[in-house]
Amino acid sequence: MTLPLYRRVLGACFDTLPARVRELHDLEGPTVWAGVADVQCGRSLVSRLAGLISGLPPQGRDQALRVSFEPVGLQENWSRQFGSALFPSVQYEQDGFLRERVGPTTFVFTPSASTEGLALQLEGFRVLGVPLPRSLHPVIRTFECERDGRYHFEVEARLPLFGLLVRYAGWLEPSV
Repeated sequence: MTLPLYRRVLGACFDTLPARVRELHDLEGPTVWAGVADVQCGRSLVSRLAGLISGLPPQGRDQALRVSFEPVGLQENWSRQFGSALFPSVQYEQDGFLRERVGPTTFVFTPSASTEGLALQLEGFRVLGVPLPRSLHPVIRTFECERDGRYHFEVEARLPLFGLLVRYAGWLEPSV
């Protein structure tokens, strides 16, 4: 049996993660988690266009959030549903990096695990498979942790020269 994606990418460091973060990423089959998220979108024309192309979630507070995780072979299909808006991505490992394909873009991350939580450091960025120079990479900040027995997440993406693309944060619990 193949180990779950995050166990493969993080190795022994996976076990240092808080319990809820480990539980969410320790996928052995399709799983659904549900919760609530606040989403803030960038206002620049370029940010709005990039968000539309990538299928980013719409702006709004206290949005119902449902995330379906489905391991398929060596990758994971993530389907985030913010209210009625669907934001899908595919995550996989390649060359020791965690990659996430969102629409026509691919993010290349180095994950960092600790007893505090999980963060992703952006190492590369591709559009339609073409690597972009670092000066054109978005600035990404992510953090996943456990608070009050719940999985919590924060994601922020900014575009060079154009500012905020999207910021979303909230919590999830396993769906019953």
